[in-house]
Amino acid sequence: MKKIYLLSAILATTLSFGQQSLPFTDTFSHAAGNLHETSPWSALGTPNASDHILLDGSKVTFDGLGTDAQVIIASQTTGTIYYKFTINVLSMAGVTDVNGGYLAGFSQNTTTFGGTLWTKRIDDSSFNLGIETRTATAAGTTWAPGTYTTGTNYTVVVAYTFGAGASDDTTKLWVNPTAGDEATPLITDTHTGTDLSSIVSFFLRQDSVTETPSVEVDNLKVSTTFADVLSNSRFDAIAGLKIYPNPVVDGKLFISTDLNTAKTVSIYDILGKQVLNTRISNEVINVTSLKTGVYVVKITEEGKTATRKLVIK
Repeated sequence: MKKIYLLSAILATTLSFGQQSLPFTDTFSHAAGNLHETSPWSALGTPNASDHILLDGSKVTFDGLGTDAQVIIASQTTGTIYYKFTINVLSMAGVTDVNGGYLAGFSQNTTTFGGTLWTKRIDDSSFNLGIETRTATAAGTTWAPGTYTTGTNYTVVVAYTFGAGASDDTTKLWVNPTAGDEATPLITDTHTGTDLSSIVSFFLRQDSVTETPSVEVDNLKVSTTFADVLSNSRFDAIAGLKIYPNPVVDGKLFISTDLNTAKTVSIYDILGKQVLNTRISNEVINVTSLKTGVYVVKITEEGKTATRKLVIK
């Protein structure tokens, strides 16, 4: 377990296993296993006996009915809070609920949700995306125009904004946005129900076999500004950092930065075991000793640290 905690500490935005400060990022490069059992994540509500959101070392996958997983964040009661992730819906087969279902969002507690992201089946290989400000029934879902295709990666951004009144909060959705798109969301959802009084966690949800499709999720970020949620700042603490080729196929890994000064490089396997540690003054590292698989590279230069996923073939 200590090895798993070590890897989590490298990749989480804080060393705390409880409440996470914002911005929070997760590339899901944890050890293979159940997300809700991997710090800083926990179960939202009562865990399912056997069906969980699964980590494979580079992303999470889930479908159907099962355990919901949450990450506790610093409580938000005003302004706007955003989440962003890459989603790949693998199949809509069997997802027959006419109202669709939600698979991610913010929570006030274990039963009160908002800013939820929805999918709804068109056929086995296509679907709609929607959002709901205060999740109660599917009747309140606002659906985006157009059709989305299974097997395709989409970057989705959802924003929840607290209003001044008791029932005037709003939610917005962007799909594959750029930095200049803040003022032009794809859709905006409003409602007449009771607003969330606070947001204390982000969650991923397994609703039911007729509501939740087979999904891959990666590159999560939760933040309080549009610009920051789109940025990769948590992974770019070292200016100009480049790691290539990735995947590595010939045993040579190159690491370059704007400064190109001496660096300490540590590589960990998906169980958190350090498999290589070296200090380099040039750009090349010999990784022929590493077996085929997924790793995490930790680079430190001039007191700044960054992490990257690495694939060895």
